Amino acid sequence: MKLKALILTGLAGLALSACTSAPKIPQIQAGALQEVSNIDVYPNTTNNKAQLNKLIDKCVIEFTGQLENGKVVEQWTFKGLTLMSAGSATFAQDGTSTATGFDLYAPEVQKNFLALRNHFVKEAIAQCD
Repeated sequence: MKLKALILTGLAGLALSACTSAPKIPQIQAGALQEVSNIDVYPNTTNNKAQLNKLIDKCVIEFTGQLENGKVVEQWTFKGLTLMSAGSATFAQDGTSTATGFDLYAPEVQKNFLALRNHFVKEAIAQCD
């Protein structure tokens, strides 16, 4: 009986130390400059919002919105007027998802970026230069 208790105590100790010594996942430290809601942009969504975040040397706009059959999340990374990366992830109600990287030089992508960027006040955007 003592051996069983000793083994259980040892296993519990191992489990506890494994949980407390697990590595931390690094998080990007971003400063939210402004958030806007219910904006008119493509894609057509409801209950949407866009948040402008300042990173060390660039800014990121994260757009989220409800589609007819799911949810979309877009991220637009830029500095000044230069779009550095952009893409979207769509999460369908059936549990599937798709991710797409945008062609940064496509005229429609540039148009969507500028339309989204123009929803933020000039003082917030100026911090992205």
